[in-house]
Amino acid sequence: MNKVFLTLLAISGSALAQPAAQSLTREQWGAPGIEVTHTNDQWIIAGKKRTVILNDADLALEVRAGTTAWKMVASGTNDMLVRRAGKEMHIRLADAHGSQRQRYDTGFKTGIKIMLNDWGRGGEMLGLRLHLTICLEGVDEELVCDVAAEERDTVVRELNWPTALDAREVDYTLLPNGRGNLLPRDWPKEYFPIRKITNGKIDPTDHSVLQSHVIESWSMSWWGFQKGKSAMMVICETPDDAAYQFEHPAGGPTVIGPRWLATLGKFGYLRSARMCFFDDGNYVTMAKRYRRYAQETGLFVSLKEKIARTPGLADLIGVPQTRAGILRNLSKDSDRYDKEHPTNNYSLVTFDERAKQLRALKASGVERTLVFISGWPHLGYDNQHPDPLPPPEVAGGWDGMKRLADTCKELGYPFIFHDQYRDYYADAPSYDPQFAIHEEDDSLPPRAAFGSRFGDWKDEDRIPWMRHWDGGKQTYLNARFQPGHLRKNYALFFEHGIHPQGIYIDVIGYVPPDEDFNSEHPTTRSDAMRGQIELLNWSRHNLGVTATEAGSDWVIPHVDIINQSGGGGKTVPLPLYNLVYHDAVLISYGAARSGGEKNLLLGLLCGGVPELPAGGNVSETTLALIQKMSALHKRVALLEMTNHEFLDLDRKKERTTFADGTTVTVDWNGNSVEIKPDL
Repeated sequence: MNKVFLTLLAISGSALAQPAAQSLTREQWGAPGIEVTHTNDQWIIAGKKRTVILNDADLALEVRAGTTAWKMVASGTNDMLVRRAGKEMHIRLADAHGSQRQRYDTGFKTGIKIMLNDWGRGGEMLGLRLHLTICLEGVDEELVCDVAAEERDTVVRELNWPTALDAREVDYTLLPNGRGNLLPRDWPKEYFPIRKITNGKIDPTDHSVLQSHVIESWSMSWWGFQKGKSAMMVICETPDDAAYQFEHPAGGPTVIGPRWLATLGKFGYLRSARMCFFDDGNYVTMAKRYRRYAQETGLFVSLKEKIARTPGLADLIGVPQTRAGILRNLSKDSDRYDKEHPTNNYSLVTFDERAKQLRALKASGVERTLVFISGWPHLGYDNQHPDPLPPPEVAGGWDGMKRLADTCKELGYPFIFHDQYRDYYADAPSYDPQFAIHEEDDSLPPRAAFGSRFGDWKDEDRIPWMRHWDGGKQTYLNARFQPGHLRKNYALFFEHGIHPQGIYIDVIGYVPPDEDFNSEHPTTRSDAMRGQIELLNWSRHNLGVTATEAGSDWVIPHVDIINQSGGGGKTVPLPLYNLVYHDAVLISYGAARSGGEKNLLLGLLCGGVPELPAGGNVSETTLALIQKMSALHKRVALLEMTNHEFLDLDRKKERTTFADGTTVTVDWNGNSVEIKPDL
């Protein structure tokens, strides 16, 4: 071969050669500058900003962030609940006879891997192994804690890890229940996020359990702490089967930490919690960190993006919402049926009467409103779902409903139906127990929300029941079958020439998704969420705007409108939810709700959209607040809420700020509001 050619080939090959990977420093290829050492029975993960210390003996964690130390409690007897051979028992993680620790480095996060196994019970070892990792990640050196389980003859039912923060020195805890709450360390009353509080004590009749995606305990997947100028938050990155351990006795302190729940009876998959630390931060700082997390993971979908996919949503900015009920008809089977005053159980406003009211509303100067029509099922509100049709004859039947729909179109008032697909009534024409959710066994109290609060029971088929709502005896429909009923019902609407411009699907943004242990169609909580997302996606494509109740944030990518409903006992309310999601969803506030005109002031503070009674019979003060809220919403609906602050020590005067500089100041002492610049 030609020597010149060979020489050129050699030169070319040399030019293309890549430097050896080992010649690069970790910093050059982007690895975190984190050292892991083991000394004096402690593992130390040392970054440039944070230092993590793990105690070998009791697995206690400490994070030193700036000048602040954040300490988690040591391993305890309630760390883990397991089941073996049909029996449940609590396990202390640190009691594992088999225990290994080693450095762990993925290339983007660095720390420790812990393997735990061989917990002894009754002279035998449990067939279970845990894999835990504790790593600092990213330029901010956030602490990411992952755990997975190898389950053989023993399954994990609950796992409290990482353990709870030692909160004795914490000034206050931030909770994600409702729209957000601040709980001072020394709050004088006993407190629990989801259970009813009566006279300062937890109501013993309420056995509701903390779990993810139920608005009264979990509107977002994070909670946080303030200690002096420093702040810390925990983001639950695998929230579908999660909760948090919680205790706040009268006078405090508050105990809260991640709790991982079983899925269809076992641990099943890796769980992850992220701890973020701020040397100088507060609840706004933490809310904004979670907003960034929501944006990066797809939880945050802005109203601008939603308008692009559903253009009619743009026409609802600043537009008041009107609730128009038709028939209320409590079944004698309902626990709320008033036997002493039977007439209280029934009310009727016909479709034609509602049409007349809407015409009057238009004549009064209300150019546009979004009409929510409820009580249209055959037997009335909250009756016979998922088979509510045909409309009640006493209200005008199909013809009357069509006339109301035509009136809305004539007036330029878009309308949607208040609908429901979770509640599964025993007298629904299609009811069949095989399609109801089945709990794991019949030995434990029912866990389905919120029969746990309103009186519930479980039958021999493991089906949970209650009788609280208008229609009486009901259970819960497996979410796999909900979309089929939606399509069935709206095919009937379309057949009768009735085409709503959207839908309000009750409760799915309020209550947690339901597991189903029926072996014919086992359904995880994640499966249930996918079924309910299908409801919303079908509705958006075939109807228009989508709405639901309250809006735990897993629904945010899929809904356009939620209402103010947040539930749960309150400590010091904060608009944490609004600081994250204000410009991702329309939130309505109404004087007809508990709180009256104060709700409208709250709506102004939060830049919400007002609710207007269908009859239009409101005081001049209420009407002025509604008009002011509509005008403000037109200005700020598509803007981020950038700040919230209390202006006095009593927290009776507070201010929000939006991205264009608009400020809203509410003084609760005089129930007054100031908006700058003026509207």
